[in-house]
Amino acid sequence: MKKTVLVSALAASALFMGTNASAAVISLVNSGFETGNTSGWTTLGTVAATPSTSVTTFDGTLWTIGAAGTTMAQLNPSIGVGSIESALGLAAGTLNTYNTNPSGGSLTDGAAIYQSFSGNAGDTLSMAWDYVATDYVPFNDPAFAIIINPDLSASITVLASIHGLGIPVGTSGHSGWQTFGQTLSQSGTHTIAFVTTNDKDTILDSVLFLDNTAGTCEPTCPPPVNGVPEPGSLALLGLGLLGLGAMRRRKMA
Repeated sequence: MKKTVLVSALAASALFMGTNASAAVISLVNSGFETGNTSGWTTLGTVAATPSTSVTTFDGTLWTIGAAGTTMAQLNPSIGVGSIESALGLAAGTLNTYNTNPSGGSLTDGAAIYQSFSGNAGDTLSMAWDYVATDYVPFNDPAFAIIINPDLSASITVLASIHGLGIPVGTSGHSGWQTFGQTLSQSGTHTIAFVTTNDKDTILDSVLFLDNTAGTCEPTCPPPVNGVPEPGSLALLGLGLLGLGAMRRRKMA
């Protein structure tokens, strides 16, 4: 009996260690944009690799955002949100359900950058991001991180907004560099996407910066939040299956 219990315990321990040993940190292609471009990613709207740059808000507030290395990605809305949802296989209007604007609103245009990768359940990935609002309350302009899982479900996180979910930065506000992290719950091919949007208008953009690690900010950089707030996260099972299938067929073509 004692031998049987010992063998069982050793087998369970080996299984546990094997499971942990298989977990890995996902390495995205060109995650730091040090190629000087967005190669390895698909982009929608106005998206470019840029060195340190400044953003001026509607009231003249100046934020200077620095890359961790020489280059980072910058997203400015310029394409209809519906086109972004279609490309990612999301049902029309999905992102607007996370636009919890106390004043009411509707997402208009946006920009997106996304990449597909292979990963196993338990693997982790992370990207640094910084959000600048050039607009003011009552506009909301949320930015998102989206993971499309192998079973085509979607996990949507609101990163920041002016006065809604995620980190609410306020009028002409700035999130500072934060980290989006995710542990995969499934094995297979995933897609990671980052999206920024305009709410109610198409004039004053919410600008989203991405890098593999946090960069710098001037004149001040708000401190990192302990864990990305995820009140806007939700698993969306089976949304837009045809759209995502079409996207993957286009990539394979």
